[in-house]
Amino acid sequence: MKVDTILTNGLLVQPHQEITTANVLVHEGKIAGICAPGETVPAARRIDVEGKHVFPGIIDAHAHFGLGSDDDFLTETRSAAVGGVTTVLSFYQNSRRYSEVFAEEKSRAEEQAHVDFSYHLCLMKDEHLEEVPLYVEDFGISSFKFFMHFRGDEGKYMGIEGTDDGFLFDGFRAIAKYPRAKAVIHAENIEIGWRLRDRLKAEGRDGLEVWTASKPDFLEVESLRRACYLAGVAGCTLYLAHMTAAESCAELRALRNRIPPVYAETCTHYLTHTAQSPIGNIGKVNPPLRYPRDQEALWSALQEGTLDVVSTDHVPRKFETKKGNIWKCSAGFPGTATLLPVVLSEGHHKRGLSLTRIAELLSENPARLFNMYPRKGSLSVGSDADLTVVDLEKVQEVRAADLQSYSDYSLYDGWKLTGWPVLAMVRGEVVMDSGEVTASAGFGRFIPR
Repeated sequence: MKVDTILTNGLLVQPHQEITTANVLVHEGKIAGICAPGETVPAARRIDVEGKHVFPGIIDAHAHFGLGSDDDFLTETRSAAVGGVTTVLSFYQNSRRYSEVFAEEKSRAEEQAHVDFSYHLCLMKDEHLEEVPLYVEDFGISSFKFFMHFRGDEGKYMGIEGTDDGFLFDGFRAIAKYPRAKAVIHAENIEIGWRLRDRLKAEGRDGLEVWTASKPDFLEVESLRRACYLAGVAGCTLYLAHMTAAESCAELRALRNRIPPVYAETCTHYLTHTAQSPIGNIGKVNPPLRYPRDQEALWSALQEGTLDVVSTDHVPRKFETKKGNIWKCSAGFPGTATLLPVVLSEGHHKRGLSLTRIAELLSENPARLFNMYPRKGSLSVGSDADLTVVDLEKVQEVRAADLQSYSDYSLYDGWKLTGWPVLAMVRGEVVMDSGEVTASAGFGRFIPR
């Protein structure tokens, strides 16, 4: 049989397996086989990746497209391809019924996307809860976000109505009817946070560390406990977004064998920056950056399996929105394009995080948890031929312009990171080669889950 493409002599990185040198056969968008380097198979195209590591396509499971411009799927999936990310899960938030707006949103994204994508839907009002069966059965979406920190007046300006604990519990019960569906939680006790914020503002305090003081770690831990208890009563599986704190990791260890299960992620910025980092307003994010002890606890939790995924919480903001005092400047920053280089450089090279564990955290686990496996996140025969090829020794300085995002800055500007993607394939087509995006807008597809 003649195949479309062979990647030859790659070092295959697969979770739970030894790294081996092999050829990857690609045909009609799927992985058609894995064979020994010396085997001869007819192919229309051969790509020699000798000395390079071949990962299952990298997945960013937590991004926010649509908050920068109407062209976010154009610019941000292009930036994803630069970073070797082949699938992105973006949160979609709308105060209207999704039955009225989702088809248009999906169509717009499909016209723009360079890589594959799917959505988490944000449930913000009772009408959304009523439509959960439609979202799962017709839309193919099986993950739903709840904002525990947008309540009262702070929620109303975003179109979020009545998201108290009663709403949260009803949402858990609606989702629990679908065993593979998950509730994604932003765990933060905002009622305490409001009081702390008001005191700090009244004192005239400003700066990044003050932002952290207004949202201390126990707000996350308390909400985590409450969400887990209510989800247990409802029978709903939880995915805890962007864990930040050492104490949260301790709680998660105690919950490892819980039924229904609880899964959790952290984000690259919590692994690399703290409230004391000299980056000023650029570092404002929700939940906030923490302290060195939390940072080290998160790395340990990734090593041991307490945390399941590393993502980015990518928000395509402009630097202009970061100006002013800490209370008024925007929260969030871009991150998708630097997801893999940061984890390779800071995790593998500096801390010994194994490549196979990285393949779990950035490929297999997000695919499994969000019902894309084995189509995504795998180098198995029959999986989509999504491949991220890495030069593990490549040292490159981060420059925002090279990342091709709508954002005009990066949290890692000027950092020299070791380990970069040099080629990425989505469904058998090269979408990035040596930092150049080769896929056309509209190549990316929506992935029903």
